[in-house]
Amino acid sequence: MTANALSWSVCPVCEAREATSYVSFPELEFGRCVACGVVYKRSEQPNIRPAGFYEQSYFHGRKSGRDKRFEHRVHKAMRHLQGPLQFVQARSLLDIGCSFGYVIEAGRRLGLESAGCDISQYAVNVCNERGYRAKVANLEQLPFETGEFDIVVMKHVLEHTPQPRQALQEVTRVLSPGGVVMVAVPDLGYWKGDYQRKSYRYFRPDDLGQQHYVYYTDDSLRRLLEHSGFEVLAQSKAVFHEKRARKNPLLRVGEALRFGGVWAWAKSAKALRMRRELFFIARKK
Repeated sequence: MTANALSWSVCPVCEAREATSYVSFPELEFGRCVACGVVYKRSEQPNIRPAGFYEQSYFHGRKSGRDKRFEHRVHKAMRHLQGPLQFVQARSLLDIGCSFGYVIEAGRRLGLESAGCDISQYAVNVCNERGYRAKVANLEQLPFETGEFDIVVMKHVLEHTPQPRQALQEVTRVLSPGGVVMVAVPDLGYWKGDYQRKSYRYFRPDDLGQQHYVYYTDDSLRRLLEHSGFEVLAQSKAVFHEKRARKNPLLRVGEALRFGGVWAWAKSAKALRMRRELFFIARKK
């Protein structure tokens, strides 16, 4: 690591200063906070991400399938949105890290006034061409009004900032009173993150290691949300869809079986360290 390398000496979750080295490369190093267990980037070479990293080439490289599977992704987002819709009478939604607008479209189909933002001008241009309300923004300064949204979606976004507390402060600001945030991040408990650190793509400087700053455990993400002014309502994707179940007895039985299966998989995947992501729903206090 060169003398002009960027460095972070304080845990982004609990602000403790003591950390042990978790995995190190010439280009970057991740450390583990002794106090809360979160793994965060301690240092990286400047300009590790080339200028315009999140523009057109990012979406048309290995991410090119994103647009080809648009309908599939919209329907998947509609299923995921049933989670926060259990906890709030929502009229509006903001998707942070909106990419090509899958969640925006899903929200529209569910009757929500939907908007999005992304760090990529290219992605925002695609959204605007499709008629979506989308803006270029970073996580720490959202270009939206205070209390404007009832639901905020952050799916695989929070790991991209070295300042998650500031990002969640902004989420709190744009949420309406009693509004709900849905957060998904990579699960640090996944076995590769421990046993194959050097080869795991989430740490490698030639892969996601150059994009990500923080990896969370269940406890550290819960702690971050609670310290940022949220009440955790649900964890994992195992959410019982009451509205769907109320329609008729057969749907009620089917929904109970679906919920039981998802819940059982979530529990066994955690125990076997096969769970790849953490999924939280939390309400603004």
